[in-house]
Amino acid sequence: MKAMQGNNEVVVQAKAEQIWMILEDSTLLPQWAPMVKSTTGKIERAGSVRTCQVEWEGRKDEVAERCIEAIPNRKIAWIMEQGMMTKMFSKIQFGFVLEPKNGGATLVQLGFLYEPRNLLARLMYSLMMRRKLKSLRKTLLANIKNLAERSSGPLARKR
Repeated sequence: MKAMQGNNEVVVQAKAEQIWMILEDSTLLPQWAPMVKSTTGKIERAGSVRTCQVEWEGRKDEVAERCIEAIPNRKIAWIMEQGMMTKMFSKIQFGFVLEPKNGGATLVQLGFLYEPRNLLARLMYSLMMRRKLKSLRKTLLANIKNLAERSSGPLARKR
């Protein structure tokens, strides 16, 4: 079945290195991804797997995501390996691309790919989930923007 894919983007008034620090550090995930209540993730590297306790629209779940690409200060991506959404989609991928702009700003793109398991899943996505997931992606980008822009220097991290 054909995958649904696309991206959302925002310009952040922060350097790519500052945004990268937020994206690669999974311990910061609950600060910008409101559905994540806790995570086992630490510093993201290609091949690393994190498990997250999530709650979205009153539903609790445990998701496992494997980092499939991590190019410092440029690109990071994951594939969901476990979770409620894997019942509807045979493939769920998402990731960020950081593109430096003039004046120390960065274009942050959040790309996604959802591959429905069947026609019913495609229909449910079109009728119900498309709007909700778009809103979620916009919230994630706004939260990353706020977090990056309000930090005056490098974020303090535990390694």
